Amino acid sequence: MWRKKTILLMTIWLVSVNLLSAAQHKDQPLTNQDIISMVSNHLPESVILSAIKNSDTNFDVSATGLIALKKAGATTKLMEAILNAVNNKKNPVVPASSSPGTPGTDPSASSANSGPVGSAFSSSAASAFAGGSTGLQPAVSFIQGNSSVSLVAEATQIAQTKTKPTSLTALALDQALNDILRQSQEAAQQAILAKGAATIGKIAMGPSGIVLTEIMNRRKQMSTVTYVWAVPVAGSQAQASSNVPNINVNYAGLPGVNADAFEPVIVKLAPSPSNFMLVGATQASGTAEQNAQQDWPIYSSFVEERVATKIQKVGQGRAILTPAAALQSGQYAIAMRPLDKAHKFSGEQVAKNQGEGLLFNYAWPFSVK
Repeated sequence: MWRKKTILLMTIWLVSVNLLSAAQHKDQPLTNQDIISMVSNHLPESVILSAIKNSDTNFDVSATGLIALKKAGATTKLMEAILNAVNNKKNPVVPASSSPGTPGTDPSASSANSGPVGSAFSSSAASAFAGGSTGLQPAVSFIQGNSSVSLVAEATQIAQTKTKPTSLTALALDQALNDILRQSQEAAQQAILAKGAATIGKIAMGPSGIVLTEIMNRRKQMSTVTYVWAVPVAGSQAQASSNVPNINVNYAGLPGVNADAFEPVIVKLAPSPSNFMLVGATQASGTAEQNAQQDWPIYSSFVEERVATKIQKVGQGRAILTPAAALQSGQYAIAMRPLDKAHKFSGEQVAKNQGEGLLFNYAWPFSVK
C-alpha cells in the first residue's frame, strides 16, 4: 500500500512539473517532439491540428524528421498541417516595397485585383511571389496587391458509385455517393482515434482514407464504375478578395512528376448534402486503382466544371493564373491537370497518393463572394 501511494505521489509530482514546464515555455514554437508527445498521449487529431494552426512552429520536415513523425503515429492530416506550416513560414505575406522599380511598386501588380477582367500579372511582379513547393506538393497562394496569402492543400476523398457522370451537379445529389462519402469520413476518423494512422492503410485505399476497402469489395462485381473526387466543405477556408484573383502556383521539383506535363487549372466545385464538394469524376474499371501499370487515362473523359483561365508561365513548374472572366459567387479550387488529356496514370499511385497520383488527387479550395 505504501509503495502504491508513493508511486501515485511521484506521478502527480511529475505531471505537475511537466505542466509547469509547459507553462514556462508556452511561448516557444511547436517542434516535432511536441507533436510526437501529443500523439503518444492520445490527444485528438483536431486538438493537435488546432495547436499547429494557432502556434508558432519550428518543425523539421527533413526525411528523417518526417519518418520519425510517421513512426510515432502522426496521421496524414497532421503531416500535411506540419508541411503547410513550414510552407507558410517560407512564403509569408510580402510587404509592399517603397523602392522605385521594384516588383512591389509595379503598376500592374497594384492593379491586379482592380484591373479589367483577365488582366495579366506582370512577370516582374510574378517573380516576387514564386514561392517554393513543400517538396511533396505544390505551393498555391493568392496574389493580393503586394501581398501573398497561401491556400491550404486538401487531399480528396475518392468514392465509387453506379451513377454515370453526366454532370457534377447531378452526381452531388446521388444518395449512394453521399452515403459512401459519409461512411469513408466516419471510418477514417474512428480509425485515427482508435488505433492511429497505421490502421488507415488496412481499411482504406490511400493514406487519407480515400476509398474504403469494404465499399470497394461490394463493387468488385461491377465492370465499370464512376470514381468521384471530393473535398470536405470544412476544408474550404480561403476567400478571394476579388472575383478576378491572381493565383500563384509553384509545382517545380516534385518527386516523380514531370512539371512540363502538367498545368494548374481553376475548377468550380459542386456542393453535396454530405458536406463534401465534388471536384471531378470519371468512369473506369472497378479495379482500376489496383493496377501498378501506367495505363489509366483518368483525364481523357474526366467530368469537371473547369473555368476559362489565362495562364502566365514564369518558369518551369511556375505559373500565375487569372480567370478569363469574373468568377460568380461560389466554391472553387485549384487543381493540377495533365496537358495531354490522354496522359496515363498508375491506378496504384492514385490509390496510394503517390507521384503523379498525389498531384492529381490534391485540390486547393477557395471561395468567392
